Amino acid sequence: MINVQVIGNTEKIRQAVAGDEMCLSCLEDEVQALNVAEKARPSIILLDYNLRKAETDDYIGLLLNVSADSKIIVIVDGVNEEQIFACLVAGAKGYQNINRLNEYAIKMIKVVDAGEAWVARRMVAKLLDALVQKRGFAFLAEGESA
Repeated sequence: MINVQVIGNTEKIRQAVAGDEMCLSCLEDEVQALNVAEKARPSIILLDYNLRKAETDDYIGLLLNVSADSKIIVIVDGVNEEQIFACLVAGAKGYQNINRLNEYAIKMIKVVDAGEAWVARRMVAKLLDALVQKRGFAFLAEGESA
């Protein structure tokens, strides 16, 4: 059984992930959700982007501070790539549009729980580009040429 915590607009997300294979806890209050994450240490956290919107990446950091082994998947609706990118850089292991959540929820949770990411290839390319750029800057800072 996979221990899943849902944070945010829980009803639509809960319906998508409810099943015999999941142990669900659903919370709409972000402070209470942090406390539960710290105590329960869920395997997977499904985080509704609309709960904190542009501050979601900061909230991901808070969640990982209290439950470092939890794997966070951001549930999005009409969010642009830059916002998703910020969430991934903050530590989210994936994202899914809420409109297709019913279709992918169970598979997504199992894949991420197994240690993989749930990310579009286009976003992987952006993450790799950012990693290469950061690495180049780190080498320059050490006095080497890129």
